[in-house]
Amino acid sequence: MTSHASSRNFAAITSGVLSVLGAPHVPPSELKEFGAKAAFLGFPFDGANAAIERPGSANGPRGLRIASNMCFPWSFEWDIDLFEAYNLVDCGDSPIAIGNAVRTHELVQAEIATILAAGTIPMIIGGDHSVCVPGTRALSEYLGPEKKMGYLHLDAHLDAGEEIGGEYETNCSGLVRAADLPNVSKENVVAIGARGTINVPDWWEAVKRREISVYTMRDIRSRPFEEVVGEALDRAWDGVDGVYVSFDTDVIDSAYAPGTTGPEPGGFTGPEIIRMGQMIGERGISAVDNVELCPIYDPSGITARLVWEVLSQMLYANAKRSTVAQAAEPA
Repeated sequence: MTSHASSRNFAAITSGVLSVLGAPHVPPSELKEFGAKAAFLGFPFDGANAAIERPGSANGPRGLRIASNMCFPWSFEWDIDLFEAYNLVDCGDSPIAIGNAVRTHELVQAEIATILAAGTIPMIIGGDHSVCVPGTRALSEYLGPEKKMGYLHLDAHLDAGEEIGGEYETNCSGLVRAADLPNVSKENVVAIGARGTINVPDWWEAVKRREISVYTMRDIRSRPFEEVVGEALDRAWDGVDGVYVSFDTDVIDSAYAPGTTGPEPGGFTGPEIIRMGQMIGERGISAVDNVELCPIYDPSGITARLVWEVLSQMLYANAKRSTVAQAAEPA
């Protein structure tokens, strides 16, 4: 085991300075100099909620940071240390504009853009699901008009509200806002996990007009897990230069993840969502968010702990992929 997996990893708990895995705090503007390959950014905002869901996801970043400090960075299954693989850092929380979702999105988009410009993978922790709107914009602009971008939407809900009460940047509009970006093709927009009765007719109509691929939980259960999920992921990654992954906590069955704003039964089990995280990492990650983690409904901390497992497995699998690719390069 490397030196990282030692008693120093408890520093964040004992000192009162909270960060993901006890990683150093590095502002986005200093990432390039620091050499970080992956960075966490908190989005402590739930002011764009437009659904009949519970408030409280603004505390999600803190909940995930606490859960991550129950773990070490090294995995015996992968023989990878996240600090060695990524020089991992925590950028703290994005600035927000209280009561103004559009301005808040402008602020967080600038932070994500700075992270990407440093050659760093942004791992954004919400907060409500509106963060994928500025997140996808930032990755789209970073890749540029000549390159193609995919979008993967893991969610019990389609979030295909073209406008809700005159608002276009809510936690119910991320799927359509991503699909409408100029360098995103319909073939590379994929939603996985839809179920329940909150998915209204207007959302289904918006998805059909854009010819977005939707894999409902009924679809997932109709075939072997690896086969159907692999097919869905291959669609998002097919021929693109980067994929934005938006991971809503409620894609997980509420029995495994009660600490979310929109709990829905019938979703992915713990082992299934962990395996999905690995499968995503195996294809390579460009930008990832997790949203709607709600610690107030997670008194035992099991939801945050599961979310951390999924995100860390993405990072392990992505690091292994990079290692294999480097080893295959000619000398």
